[in-house]
Amino acid sequence: MMSKFPTFKTPGDQDAYIGIFEHKLQGYWALMTRVKNKFFGDDSLTKEWKWEELQPKTIEIFRDITSDLMYQTEVDFKERYPDYKTADDELFIPYRSFKENVSEALNEALDQRDKVD
Repeated sequence: MMSKFPTFKTPGDQDAYIGIFEHKLQGYWALMTRVKNKFFGDDSLTKEWKWEELQPKTIEIFRDITSDLMYQTEVDFKERYPDYKTADDELFIPYRSFKENVSEALNEALDQRDKVD
């Protein structure tokens, strides 16, 4: 979903918007890093990988896992705490599944291997 950048009425409104964005960015980055570290960090059985060492497709998969976990966490949270539910919660927008992403990445890897052979 693409959002429009608003036309701000005052510089204070723009500062408030940027502050909210920065807060959300820090939260999202922290969640993405947790997912990465589960697979390729302190929590994994492999060496700790830095972001710049990862392939773009791997980062995309981490992003999808993070987004899916955030979505599932929100759904579960609102089930446990119904006071947080809104009318929008009745809408269901499916995320691309982890399985689809992994299958696509494996197929691309196999295609690359076939080109080399």
